[in-house]
Amino acid sequence: MNTDNGGWTIFQYRFNGSVDFYRNFTEYENGFGNFETEFWLGLKSVQEMTSQGKTELRLDLTAADGTAVYETFQNFYLDEGPNYTLHIDPGTGTAGDRHGLSYNNGYHFSTYDADRDSYSGNCAVGRHGGWWYNHCVYANLNGEYVTPGTSRPGTARGGMVYYSFQQDISLKAVKMMFRRV
Repeated sequence: MNTDNGGWTIFQYRFNGSVDFYRNFTEYENGFGNFETEFWLGLKSVQEMTSQGKTELRLDLTAADGTAVYETFQNFYLDEGPNYTLHIDPGTGTAGDRHGLSYNNGYHFSTYDADRDSYSGNCAVGRHGGWWYNHCVYANLNGEYVTPGTSRPGTARGGMVYYSFQQDISLKAVKMMFRRV
């Protein structure tokens, strides 16, 4: 709560792979995990809270060597379900956004059992997660947790990656949070 003057609601936190994020749509909608370890708050809750007023999104990313960066996105909100379409302005910060989350702006949330991406296949299956996939992804913060500092075998972007920061190298920790501005 002390990050950048506080007031944040954390809705996704990953740091050790103790919670599997390869989940179905209902689980992403309602939330899963444990607030004491890794968790996803739930699309329904995030949508409801971000609809209450102007909101900003912040990503905190940590590489295997401990290097920490962030990216902030203004005007963050999700449309109501079932699509939970992502809306953000371009990012600013130290992580970079040229090949980051903005690539997924305007896209629906997809999981292996709810394919809503713009790709002819299912990005959630290929990228091993649930996310706002476009024609797949540059940022895949709900991807498979593999050894930090390595690439996921087969499809590297199926790992927990943020291309503008570490390309296809899996991150050690990620946190997604929002606050009213």
